Amino acid sequence: MSCPRNGVCAALLLALAVAAGCSSLAISGEDAPASGPDPAFNVKVANRIKNWFKDHASYEAFEISDYRWVHSVTGWNWLTCVRFQERGHRRTYAVFLKGNEIVDSRYAVQADGCDTAGYTPFDLATGAATARPNPGEPARPASARELDPLH
Repeated sequence: MSCPRNGVCAALLLALAVAAGCSSLAISGEDAPASGPDPAFNVKVANRIKNWFKDHASYEAFEISDYRWVHSVTGWNWLTCVRFQERGHRRTYAVFLKGNEIVDSRYAVQADGCDTAGYTPFDLATGAATARPNPGEPARPASARELDPLH
């Protein structure tokens, strides 16, 4: 193919490469999880926070989001977000789990979608999450659910 302007051809090839790469984001049968997230994930998340934040005992109002199956730089993973108060400031931390391991964690960025997630109270000492009860109803364990992946 001859191209009168190399810049135009390069831009066209780049656009085609990007479009081809985006098609790989769809979940294939082998990428989809066999079942929902492991109930033991909450304990792993609690331990990660306790190990990474030396002043975690001074933080308050911990909440955890539902787990979502998302594609990130490490491939398909479960993502949960943890919110807490640190000296009067709300912080949000994103944790990515694959298999039985935490593969990445960081302060949440906009692409993580933590701002739009639903949260339940989270006991950092035990890793237990409890849904907010209706008046007169006892607290119950929060259930994890699969949401649409982030692209």
